[in-house]
Amino acid sequence: MQLGSIRLLCFMIFAGLWCQCFGQSQPVRAARQTIKDLAKRPNYASDTAYLNAVNVLAFQLADADPDSALPLLTKQIGDCKRAGYNLGHVNALKILGNVYQTKGEFSKALDNYNSALRLATSTGYEKALPSILNNIGITYDNQGNYQAALTNYFKALPLAEKYSDVFVEGAVLNNIAGIYYYQGKFTEAVVNYRRMLVLSEQQKDTPGIILAHRNIGEVELEQQAPQAALSSLRRAKALALQIDNTELLEASLRMMGKIYAATDSTNLAVAAYDEALNLSTSQGYGQPRCESLLGLAGVQLKVGQLDAGIATAQQGLQLAQQMGQTQLLKEANELLSMLYEAKSNYALALQHYKQFRYYADTLNILASDKTAVALQSAYNFAKREHEYENASLKQRWLALSALGAFLSVAIVAFVLYRSRQRTKQLYLALQEKATEVEIQKQTLEETIVKLKDTQSQLIQSEKMASLAELTAGIAHEIQNPLNFVNNFSEVSNELMDEMNMEIEKGDLQEAKAIASDIKQNLEKINHHGKRADAIVKGMLQHSRTSSGTKEPTNINALADEYLRLAYHGLRAKDNTFNATLNTSFDNTIGNISIIPQDIGRVLLNLITNAFYVVDEKKKSGVENYEPTVSVSTKMMGNQVEIKVEDNGNGIPPHIAEKIFQPFFTTKPSGLGTGLGLSLSYDIVKAHGGTLTAESTQGLGAAFTILLPTHPQYATTTLQST
Repeated sequence: MQLGSIRLLCFMIFAGLWCQCFGQSQPVRAARQTIKDLAKRPNYASDTAYLNAVNVLAFQLADADPDSALPLLTKQIGDCKRAGYNLGHVNALKILGNVYQTKGEFSKALDNYNSALRLATSTGYEKALPSILNNIGITYDNQGNYQAALTNYFKALPLAEKYSDVFVEGAVLNNIAGIYYYQGKFTEAVVNYRRMLVLSEQQKDTPGIILAHRNIGEVELEQQAPQAALSSLRRAKALALQIDNTELLEASLRMMGKIYAATDSTNLAVAAYDEALNLSTSQGYGQPRCESLLGLAGVQLKVGQLDAGIATAQQGLQLAQQMGQTQLLKEANELLSMLYEAKSNYALALQHYKQFRYYADTLNILASDKTAVALQSAYNFAKREHEYENASLKQRWLALSALGAFLSVAIVAFVLYRSRQRTKQLYLALQEKATEVEIQKQTLEETIVKLKDTQSQLIQSEKMASLAELTAGIAHEIQNPLNFVNNFSEVSNELMDEMNMEIEKGDLQEAKAIASDIKQNLEKINHHGKRADAIVKGMLQHSRTSSGTKEPTNINALADEYLRLAYHGLRAKDNTFNATLNTSFDNTIGNISIIPQDIGRVLLNLITNAFYVVDEKKKSGVENYEPTVSVSTKMMGNQVEIKVEDNGNGIPPHIAEKIFQPFFTTKPSGLGTGLGLSLSYDIVKAHGGTLTAESTQGLGAAFTILLPTHPQYATTTLQST
């Protein structure tokens, strides 16, 4: 979180009282004049208008001139007590906390905030609680105690929402986002900053809008989006100039300097930081001035102006020490460490690095992160200390060659000893790990074998389920040609008797006519016999394991055959079922190279599912509903399209992405394995094609198969054994 923006949010918290008395841009001089005028009234010390005006003046001075605010507030608290004005008393205690916070006396700041909290609670002034809790959180935030800060922020947030205090709500969201920013949780930070932006826009709070854009820009920079960050800051700067707000303009310029520095626009960065420094110095802004100094020093380090950078960073460090800001102390020492390292002054570099690590470890980011932070800090410190010691040894090598040689031998001996010990420990650990990995490998192999067995069983189960659907349809289909064979055989037998009688009578003309009829009957018997033979062969092809061999196949005939088989199969199980069958086959499609058994299974699965959904819709009692299933083929360049459509209820959107997943089914338990569409998808894919589904809720669904007419390479298919 930007340290400069913490103070800005204190203004937001007190904005209501500010507007009551003066208006948002009233200067200190005008505030003093208002108090002077109110003091002319009789008993002015107990007049709430006068007491409110004093609080507003004290609030203005709390950051710009805290030493002047102290005596003013001491008298103010006594006046409020004597007047019995609890609201003024609570606000005075809060402002006194702000004063001590500006001075870096955080213990006294907390004492006054807690006193305000107790007084507001005991006197029923609960609407003040959110702002007090937020200020307590800010105090802990400045100390780097993020866990305590978050605790108070999250107490303040629901209370601000409860009392519709949008100013405090926006402030708390900003402060929470700031902690997330320091923790590197940029997504969470942006979410909270944008919530603050929405609140500010709803309330037409221009300062809040500026601050939100400024902070969002800072996160965008960390997310490697400098152009977006610069766009956000330009909006913030333009609005700050529009309302003539010096503090927000300074904050925007300072952030622009950081963005320019990150994009190597060093001249623009220096100009932005210089302008921000002039504003913060003239207005007495301590924290922003410190941040600008450190930002400028960082740019000077980048361009190699090391002496200037050290001088600038030292100024920033002194300011941070005066304010007791842990985060700024950390940043200042880290920057000085890098500057001295660049100048090869390793002694001072190490000294500041130690200070940097101290303040970094002091920041209580989250209780759950303590162990990781401590381990990482110890590692980083040891590594950096080792680097600096090595660099210093190189510089002193010529002067201390003899001692250096002795130390080198000692160090080598020590390192070798440590290395042997570490190698031994690593070897033992690796042995244990290898044993553990071997056990896991054996377990995994056993699991894979079991899974493969289960997969084979499930695939066979799905195959047998589709075979059961076919059986009833085949029984019906084969019965028709057999009936024709039997009927024509009986008729032919009778005609033979009649022909013999005509021959005996000598009527050869009539005998020839009867013989012609017998020949036609025999041709029909032959036709229907071949039809029955084809049906039996098709059943055998479907039931046996696929050979995986492609062969030229009439796709129209295959689709028509499986449509009839599926329909009669369902009719055999439920003689009340009826549906309209529509076909539209493209006769320009020649034979295409496929594995007919496998594509037949795909068609059977899709058509059977279509019959199931239209039957379910019919049973649901929809008026004037006519179940309809359509199968069509079409030549599409070098692909053949096969489409199976129904007018059922369609596929619900929330399951549309799951229908091709193994074991997913919408059918009741016992009516589906959940493998039909999954296997169909894999079979079509193995043919080099695609299987897709389209649906309109309540109107039906369409499954489309696209198969290449001339596959460029051999494909395999799923084996059903």
